[in-house]
Amino acid sequence: MGTPYPQLLLLAYTILAAALQAPSPESPEERARWNRMFEVQPARIRWEPNAFLMQVANELKPGDALDIGMGSGRNALYLARAGWNVTGFDTSTVGVVKARAAATEAKLALNAIEADMFAFDYGTARYDLIVVMYMGRIEPLGARIVTALRPGGHLVIEHYGGGYEPDSLPRVFPGLEILRYSEDEGFPDYNQRTKGPVLRFHARKALN
Repeated sequence: MGTPYPQLLLLAYTILAAALQAPSPESPEERARWNRMFEVQPARIRWEPNAFLMQVANELKPGDALDIGMGSGRNALYLARAGWNVTGFDTSTVGVVKARAAATEAKLALNAIEADMFAFDYGTARYDLIVVMYMGRIEPLGARIVTALRPGGHLVIEHYGGGYEPDSLPRVFPGLEILRYSEDEGFPDYNQRTKGPVLRFHARKALN
């Protein structure tokens, strides 16, 4: 007999919570956790596009977007449908394979890459939008993310579960104009079961 559904769901939540708190740089153990997460991917965990991202992106002109830690592609696919030229990467082989398959099925262009977020080549002035959803602490990437944004480019972050010092993100991304920054009690977008600290950050790079 297969794993009972409640146990399967509990396993998925446990894997997700552990992965969000995983140390950097990304390790084989961390990649294995994410692979198990995307193999399980139960229906009761929400896989719709992130509402905060949709709110921001709906006000922007589509251009080149980067989804850091795209998982199985829920946000990358949303952006591709909205007309963005999307590159997304993840450390999970399973997640990247699922994202590619979903893009093919939907006849969407998606540059889906398997990569470690600390080894990925972010480039210089490459993206009009960079998305970071539920990736744990990303302070070591701050300078590279700012450099990767084009003038006028936007950065959108949502994080759940603590781990950041209050008001720390403005220091991680100096020089960006903060358009929204909130730290509230709430639910993560992937389930409505456990309340905790939810951080939302939207900033824009100056035009010159």
